[in-house]
Amino acid sequence: MQIGKNSRRLVELRKAIRHGSLTSEGLLPIEGPILLEEAGRSGIKIVDVFCRAGANIPAVEAEALFEIPPDVFKTIQDTEHSQGIIATVQPRVFTIPHVFAVSPALVIILVRLQDPGNVGTILRIGESLGATGCIALRGTAGFYNGKVVRASAGSVFRFPHTGSENLQEIASALRSQRIGLVGTSPDTAGTIEQWDWRKPSAILIGNEGQGLNREELAACDTVLRIPHKGSVESLNSAIAAAIILYEASKQRPYMSGANASPIGRSHQ
Repeated sequence: MQIGKNSRRLVELRKAIRHGSLTSEGLLPIEGPILLEEAGRSGIKIVDVFCRAGANIPAVEAEALFEIPPDVFKTIQDTEHSQGIIATVQPRVFTIPHVFAVSPALVIILVRLQDPGNVGTILRIGESLGATGCIALRGTAGFYNGKVVRASAGSVFRFPHTGSENLQEIASALRSQRIGLVGTSPDTAGTIEQWDWRKPSAILIGNEGQGLNREELAACDTVLRIPHKGSVESLNSAIAAAIILYEASKQRPYMSGANASPIGRSHQ
C-alpha cells in the first residue's frame, strides 16, 4: 500500500522515534530486517511494516505493509545507513513482579546509565547469561530508545525489564523478596568470586563515568570488587555487567537465558 508523508501513521512514527518512546497506540518502532525477524521469532505482534521502495522484505506476518519512496523514508529512518525496513510492533510490558518471578533471582539494576548502547548491550548479556530481569532507575536511557532496541539484538522483546523512580523503593522491594543487593567499587577488598551467586541477588550497575555514589553504595547489602590488572580504575558499564554475570553463571549452571525469562503481557 502507498502512504503519504504527512499521514497520521508516519507523523506518529516520527514522533516516537525522535523521543525514544512508544506511539500513542503503545507501539514500538523498530528498524532493520534482523530486528523484524527477531520480533517475529519472539512471538511479538507486528503491526505495520514500512518498506523503502526496492528494499527486501523479510517473510513475516504483519497487519499492513507500506511501500515508501526513498525521499519519504529518509524522514523516518533512525540510522544513517538504513536497510530500508521500519516496523511498529506491540511489545510485551513487564512489571516488577515479572522481574522477580524466577527463583533464585538474578536481577540487574541500572543506575543513571546514559549510553543507550550500554543499556541495550546489558539486556542482551543479561538474557544470554541467565539473569532474570532488569530494572532501570530514573536517569537511565529508556528501553524504547532506538539505540537501546538495536543494541539489545532482540532481547528487549523477551527479557523482563521495567523502570523505577528511585533506589530506595527497589531496595525495599528486594528486601521483601530476600534478594541481596550487590554493588561494586574498586575501593573494597572482597571480590565478585567470593559472593554466593546461587542465592537470590541483584547487581547494581552504576553510571558510566561516575560509578556508584556513596548513597547508592550504602543501600547495598555488600560491595565487591571486580579484580583486574593494570592501572585502569574502572570498566565500561556493559563490560562490568558481563564480567559479573559471567561469574554468576559459573555458579548457576542450572540457569540459562532460555528458561530465565517469564513472558509479560502485550501492550494494549
